[in-house]
Amino acid sequence: SALMICLCRDLKGNKLTGQIPDEIGDCVSLKYLDLSFNLLYGDIPFSISKLKQLEDLILKNNQLTGPIPSTLSQIPNLKILDLAQNQLTGDIPRLIYWNEVLQYLGLRGNSLTGTLSPDMCQLTGLWYFDVRGNNLTGTIPQSIGNCTSFEILDISYNKISGEIPYNIGFLQVATLSLQGNRLTGKIPEVIGLMQALAVLDLSENELVGPIPPILGNLSYTGKLYLHGNKLTGEVPPELGNMTKLSYLQLNDNELVGTIPAELGKLEELFELNLANNNLEGPIPTNISSCTALNKFNVYGNRLNGSIPAGFQNLESLTNLNLSSNNFKGHIPSELGHIINLDTLDLSYNELSGPVPATIGDLEHLLQLNLSKNHLSGSVPAEFGNLRSIQVIDLSNNAMSGYLPEELGQLQNLDSL
Repeated sequence: SALMICLCRDLKGNKLTGQIPDEIGDCVSLKYLDLSFNLLYGDIPFSISKLKQLEDLILKNNQLTGPIPSTLSQIPNLKILDLAQNQLTGDIPRLIYWNEVLQYLGLRGNSLTGTLSPDMCQLTGLWYFDVRGNNLTGTIPQSIGNCTSFEILDISYNKISGEIPYNIGFLQVATLSLQGNRLTGKIPEVIGLMQALAVLDLSENELVGPIPPILGNLSYTGKLYLHGNKLTGEVPPELGNMTKLSYLQLNDNELVGTIPAELGKLEELFELNLANNNLEGPIPTNISSCTALNKFNVYGNRLNGSIPAGFQNLESLTNLNLSSNNFKGHIPSELGHIINLDTLDLSYNELSGPVPATIGDLEHLLQLNLSKNHLSGSVPAEFGNLRSIQVIDLSNNAMSGYLPEELGQLQNLDSL
């Protein structure tokens, strides 16, 4: 009931059902209203705008439908408006943007339509702007650079098209998430001057041209996601200057040239994904200096040379995917020293010689794929020590001999 809401204010996560009663507007002294994580449905009542004392309105994670009431702009002290993860439709009311007090606007995960209004930068007190996962269309407003109070700007997974405006470089955001849209054109060089950036995500768009070397100036950036575009040219060696980088995902583009040795300077790098490009040449040996590396994926390139024995220094590595390249030579026995490895995929290469017995030391290994190479010899009896293994694929090689009886003790093995 409205009375219960008036008295409690915070009723989040209670499996409440039904609609928000119109009488809510009578709780005139209400400052905070949190009905999030319930099963409420129906429209947001216009009467909420009678709550002139209201500072926080949090209705996220319900099943609310209908439009965002434009009358919410009449609540003079509203600081937090969080309507995320509902089924709201219609445009974002332009009047909402003319609120100098609003600090937090959370609208992600609805079915909102329309465009991003040029008025959005009138939110001069706002630090959090999140419209991720709606059906917004149109372009990023040219005036975006005026949103200087924003710290997080997330307009990802909409249907926004056009180029990224040059003015975006005037933002002082820590997070810029534009992924999963239909953005075209080049990455503006000016993004390399956005010194506050901790997260830059431009992935899953239709961006073309080179990766600007000036991005190497982003010394505070921890996550750089440029995957799933049509980027060309080489991987800039300057990216090795991004000393705080933990995630570098450049996969699924049209990049050429070699993997720059400078990436070996990234001591905090946790994930490096260069898969599905046109990269060639060897893996630089000093990649083994990236001792924090957890995932290394270069699947589907034209890389050659031998697999670096120095990979044994990557003690944190859990996933190593070198498949679908032109690697030659023997599998280094040192790979057996990467004790935390759970996935090892060396398939579709030109590797030869025996399978090293040391692979049997990888007691956390779940998946081992060495198929489509020129490997010879027999399956090592030490494979019986792979107590976690679920899949072993050695098909399409030149191996001989019997399967060792030790494989019979592998209780989790699904596929051989």
